[in-house]
Amino acid sequence: MESLTRNLHCELMPNIIFDKTDKGREEIISRKYRLASRLRTLLVMVDGKHSSKDLLSKVSSLGLNQASLDDLEQQGFIQRHGAPAPVENNADDVQNSQINSIELFQVLHDFYTESIKQNLGLRGYNVQFIVERASTLQDFHELRGPFLDAINKAHSEKRALEIRDQLDELLSIVPFKST
Repeated sequence: MESLTRNLHCELMPNIIFDKTDKGREEIISRKYRLASRLRTLLVMVDGKHSSKDLLSKVSSLGLNQASLDDLEQQGFIQRHGAPAPVENNADDVQNSQINSIELFQVLHDFYTESIKQNLGLRGYNVQFIVERASTLQDFHELRGPFLDAINKAHSEKRALEIRDQLDELLSIVPFKST
């Protein structure tokens, strides 16, 4: 019954595209507004391209839902795509690409940390140590194998596959450079 209600809600949910506001970008860079880490993860994923339905399907396992998007919108961190936004010049484009790298780094850090906390507990101490030492996006690519091995040992195959799919979704955003 619950899954039927959830499916019905998803079908009725408006499929809106959101983009970050200046306040949202500022929160990603400086953590000025001290947004909760789960909402921050959702904020990082808002990119002005993916629909609310797509975003929520990626973060539903973290307990985020339409109310989370509504909360970000009400607090002024995101806005509906197409709302007036300041015109940017080339210098801003360079800054935005840096912001995107910072955002991706932070969302990967948050994902690993939250997943370790929820799924490994103290058994994940060594993996968490590696997460804390990561300094590049490449480090997160290299951590994928050991992280998924630890998850696989601690949980059922189904749970391990869910986490793998979520991680691969995030890592697919990151440009991978082989050495």
